[in-house]
Parts: sequence; structure tokens; C-alpha cells
Amino acid sequence: QNTLKKKKWALHYAVLSRQAVGQTLMVNQLVDMEWKFGVTVGTSEIQKVGNIFLQLKLVVRKGNSTENVYMELTLPQFYNFLHEMERAKASMECFS
Repeated sequence: QNTLKKKKWALHYAVLSRQAVGQTLMVNQLVDMEWKFGVTVGTSEIQKVGNIFLQLKLVVRKGNSTENVYMELTLPQFYNFLHEMERAKASMECFS
């Protein structure tokens, strides 16, 4: 039962994170982004050993202040996120 809940949360976490960041960026200006990557070297789930993940820190402007937004993505999720950022940039260039 507990393992099933963890798997469901893991499945939905990435989607929820992307949606939250998407909503944040739709309303606020992205000021800066930092990222670092890591490799899972130990876990109770053997199939996850060796998985690459990325941790992102987005700095967004909210009115007169800035706020940090943190998220962790798998490598495929990061590539999807990067693709969405490139699409957003391209669509914004059309309006300049």
C-alpha cells in the first residue's frame, strides 16, 4: 500500500512541478536560472540506481521582489522542460 502511494506520487510529482512552474512563469518574469545534475548512487529501488536527475532553481520577479522556485527533474523531464522554454522564447520573439 505504502509503495503504491510512493509510485503514484513519483508519477504525478513531475507533472505537478511542471504545471506549477508553468503557472509561475506565465504570471512572473524569469530573472535567472541555476541548475546542477546528479546521479543516484544508492536507493532501496535497484532500478533507480544510476538515474540522472537535475535540480533547478528559478528566480522569478514578483512585483518589486524576486522569489526562488525549486524543482527536481529526471533527464527526460528536463529535456521536455527545456523544449518548452525554447518554445516560449520563440513565441515571445514573435511579439518583439
